[in-house]
Amino acid sequence: MDVSLTDRLRLLYERIPPQVLALSESAWVAKTAPSKWSKKENLGHLIDSAINNHVRLVRIQTEPQPLVIEKYAQDKWVQLHQYQRWTTEVLVRCWQSHQHQIIILMEVASSESLYKLCDIGGGELKTMQWLYQDYVDHQEHHLRQIMDYNF
Repeated sequence: MDVSLTDRLRLLYERIPPQVLALSESAWVAKTAPSKWSKKENLGHLIDSAINNHVRLVRIQTEPQPLVIEKYAQDKWVQLHQYQRWTTEVLVRCWQSHQHQIIILMEVASSESLYKLCDIGGGELKTMQWLYQDYVDHQEHHLRQIMDYNF
């Protein structure tokens, strides 16, 4: 696995929890508009993303290619999980736990598995390496929104 990708995710895994736990509860639950996610819901979305991507990353290595990636209803997942009601500490620990699983998958990925293919929709084929890149980029994007800064 690309060491820089693994290192980027490991850095988030280590640095984000103490930073986000320092945010006030009012900052966590505030919404800029009724249809927008709060910081809690945004982090919950990243948990949902980790769950879905974890399954994808295991399936691409264990099932015939190209694996067809099923989309999931992101807004509905956030709504059903009721992240706004979770304690901040539980939410952060859950996010961190799922990142740990993805980091392990990244560390043990063989060079040949990085080129396994998946169909991300409409017959568009991408490699497992691309899925890892997209996953880390997605985590950073939403964590920037939560923390209001760049890494």
